[in-house]
Amino acid sequence: MSLNFAYLAGGKLHLKLGDDPVRTIDSQFGQEVQDRTLKRQQRNAWKDKNPMAGMIPQAFLQQMEAMGEAKLPVAIRSVSPCSPGQLLYTLAVGDVTGVFTLDATQDQEQRLFHNSDFAVQHLNVHPQKDEFACTVMHKDGSANIAVMPIDGARPKEITAGDSIDLAPQWLSGAQKALVFQSAGIARNSEGFVLEQSPFSIEKLDFQSGEMTTVAESDQFDLLAPKMVADGSLYYIRRPYQARQKRLNILTLLKDILLMPFRLIQAIYEWLNVFTQTYTGKPLVKPGQPKIQAKQDLLIWGNIINTEAEAEKNRRFGDQDSPALVPRSWQLICQRSDGEVQVIGDGVISYDVDANGGVVYTNGSAIYATHPGGVPKRLLRDRPIEQVVLIADQ
Repeated sequence: MSLNFAYLAGGKLHLKLGDDPVRTIDSQFGQEVQDRTLKRQQRNAWKDKNPMAGMIPQAFLQQMEAMGEAKLPVAIRSVSPCSPGQLLYTLAVGDVTGVFTLDATQDQEQRLFHNSDFAVQHLNVHPQKDEFACTVMHKDGSANIAVMPIDGARPKEITAGDSIDLAPQWLSGAQKALVFQSAGIARNSEGFVLEQSPFSIEKLDFQSGEMTTVAESDQFDLLAPKMVADGSLYYIRRPYQARQKRLNILTLLKDILLMPFRLIQAIYEWLNVFTQTYTGKPLVKPGQPKIQAKQDLLIWGNIINTEAEAEKNRRFGDQDSPALVPRSWQLICQRSDGEVQVIGDGVISYDVDANGGVVYTNGSAIYATHPGGVPKRLLRDRPIEQVVLIADQ
């Protein structure tokens, strides 16, 4: 099976065109910002010399200096096919988010827009018009759907209110409309978000200005909707979890029983850092196994311990590419007549072509299938955050 697709893994953009090997795209803009920041830090290093240099251990000073010279984080957060041979993507450089186009044939990058007031996510280019829809994420926890011409200056928000509107997707055809996921939020008197409703799927018709609910559930979040020409609706369905969890007696008893062990571990970790700082040697000898840090990722608003989920899911499907999210995150195809079909389990991202072909990722691999078909693995990588199909050049 030969397909053209792009995917994001570890904040980097990768292209797989037909039978060619995977090609990784580096952002020239992001690299230039990193280099400028590092040079500025090195140039001003003498001004920032620590006045406590003679009072604290040299090893600790070296750690502080290394932290000060750390590279500015650069990550590609969203990608969408654009015109033939081009991709549109968002790039996060520290607190700044930008929207860029990429000529995939020549690796030429062009900046369209950047700012530090809000983040831009979930790009989707209109199939017939030179504009794209996206999510504008505000610092107060709300998010709105916005649109912007490819040659525009700034996204224009088209939804509002105290809600989280994400993942817009244009509908094909002459009608200018899109679908997106939406959840209401409740705040306390200080303005902090306390609770969030389940994500439903909404449809916005630009001509009439009407917004209608396409699918909703009290028990599930419905994520990343896509509606194809025959009226079929695709989405990721996951069990809804309220932010304010009810008190569980068994969990409380477990926490009480584990409290002494957690306290001992905390004391050990503190002593290990203290010893390594002042002597340069850890309490644990180099040849002994170390405690592994939790591999937590923020996926669709949920913090997921991907290593723990991978271990749980290893007995299902391919052992060398287990799902990084719970298997209850299912890819659904809902037909126009109401028939619901499960296409895949443990799904993070997916895309659908005009003929009903589907590619999806569980975070460890990318698979191709169609409703009623058997998934075929295309490649492995980790952690994969998004996958999109690319039309033939």
